[in-house]
Amino acid sequence: MSKLSEEDKLLFAQAIEGVLPINRSKKAELARPKLKVKRSKKRHIELIEPENIELVEAVSAHQSLLFHKKGVRPQDLSRLRKGEFHIQARLDLHGDTEDVAQQRLLQFVQQAYQAKYRFALIIHGKGYNSDTDYPALKNLVNQNLRGLSSIIAFCSAQQKDGGTGAVYIMLKAH
Repeated sequence: MSKLSEEDKLLFAQAIEGVLPINRSKKAELARPKLKVKRSKKRHIELIEPENIELVEAVSAHQSLLFHKKGVRPQDLSRLRKGEFHIQARLDLHGDTEDVAQQRLLQFVQQAYQAKYRFALIIHGKGYNSDTDYPALKNLVNQNLRGLSSIIAFCSAQQKDGGTGAVYIMLKAH
């Protein structure tokens, strides 16, 4: 029934000599390449000592924020104010207590800086549900961001991103 001659069978056997059958488990066994793990030095962000922090007046719900450190280029500050950049990270502090919000804020900025982000958005709200006469979280964000060495500028966001209930932040480049 075989249409192959003995010579063809012999040639075929020689051609496939050393060939192993396919693994029937349907799983490919690939050698995993060794990846070089790049260990980055963690950069810790600390608040400036309280005696070095300039105390700022409390701001109202609809008051715009603007802060920048010496050396920020005017065109970068203009871009920040207009929201003309890609928001790489965002944090929403709505409903947090001041203690929780401060902890989350500092952790967020540290992680954004370590990830080498340049621009982020922090939503603090306008404080309409605050027990005080001023927006507690907005003032907390305003005070704390000024004391962080990794923050070089921040300002109130455009209306589409939260208006005076949010801030754009510009982080220091690495």
